[in-house]
Amino acid sequence: MPFVKRDATGAVAALFRERAADATEYLTPDHPAVRGFAAAAPAEPAARARLLDSDLEMIRVYEDLIDVLMEKRLVVLTDFPPAAQGKLVRHKRLRDSLQAIGEVIASEDDGIL
Repeated sequence: MPFVKRDATGAVAALFRERAADATEYLTPDHPAVRGFAAAAPAEPAARARLLDSDLEMIRVYEDLIDVLMEKRLVVLTDFPPAAQGKLVRHKRLRDSLQAIGEVIASEDDGIL
């Protein structure tokens, strides 16, 4: 990807994953014409919101995966680059502190933490 279809002025009008009858020209994904077309494409706000929600859910999955790998000693914290180590430690401490506070003040499981 991407094969491009051009309009009458020569501007990129559409991108295709595979060659099509009216899209036989291949451009690299970082080609200025492809980047310009992608940047100008209107983004559906609802789709962006769903993607953000999915990203946030996946972050928790990745956290849990890292915890499991570390518990099984398949990965150790020092396997990660120093910047990642710091982020993992800070995030773990923050989550742990919020969870402790949540247990004290929550009268029922509201699923926030």
